[in-house]
Amino acid sequence: MIYYLGLGANLGERERTLRQAIERIKKIPAVKLLRVSSFYESEPWGVEGQPNYLNAAIKIFTMLEPLDLLDELQRIELELGRIRREHWGARTIDIDILFGAEISHERLTVPHKFLFERDFALIPLAEIFPALEFKLHGDKVFRVNGSSADFKFKLVACVDKNFGLGCNGELLFRIPEDLKNFRRLTLNHTIIFGRRTLETFPNRQPLDERRNIILSRSLKNFSGAEVVGSVEELFNVLDAAEENFVIGGAEIFAELIPYAAEIFLTVVDAEAQADVFFPKLDEFNLRDVKKFDGFEFRRYAR
Repeated sequence: MIYYLGLGANLGERERTLRQAIERIKKIPAVKLLRVSSFYESEPWGVEGQPNYLNAAIKIFTMLEPLDLLDELQRIELELGRIRREHWGARTIDIDILFGAEISHERLTVPHKFLFERDFALIPLAEIFPALEFKLHGDKVFRVNGSSADFKFKLVACVDKNFGLGCNGELLFRIPEDLKNFRRLTLNHTIIFGRRTLETFPNRQPLDERRNIILSRSLKNFSGAEVVGSVEELFNVLDAAEENFVIGGAEIFAELIPYAAEIFLTVVDAEAQADVFFPKLDEFNLRDVKKFDGFEFRRYAR
């Protein structure tokens, strides 16, 4: 089942808390994060005299029942320091189920009973749910920087016709035209990859003329590259003004595709033996195809 969640914070390090909450939601068993909105700032709703809010919306798929999902979200709120005192009062983090399977229960109502009265919830939701029909009320809601989606990740990979990526730690293909295209795309930009992808590089060394960032829980440092141990840490070192390319492997693609803006795939017209695969592209549309003998370059975007 698809659900849309709203997140808000007006105490503490708001941007960091929202990003942490999204990452923790992503790690809930039986939950898959699909898309993340920009961050928006607004004046408080319901109770005056408190700091401005920062709000966002996310799209998830889950097999959890609604009340079980609610329990998980409230657990994350507590972990991030939420204390429930005043109704609609200031809070470190607030996570609401805005839209999805209809439910009317003493603990939970979906759609959220105040959703269509709140511009601060509707505007980020509409960004990731364009089919939503609604009317705004003229509240002051401004897009601000800080969302993980601001990094506009571009994923780059070479796959077979079944979207296989590799086998036994090795790439499936090394096509000269693909390697040239990869260099053209990524040169003088930031590339993000895991430890296993590093092992497929020439001489197992970082790529020249690019900012190399290795996302790895086990690797502590590596000459010629920056090493970060988590996605949260990655967001702290990235530059949203830079072009940030994610180049593998499968686990890294799966971690970062919810935040991606574009995907560049070289699709080879062959079926290879693969044990890792590129994530599903349900949230993306094919925008451009260039055909060559035996393969094609594809560009996908949201």
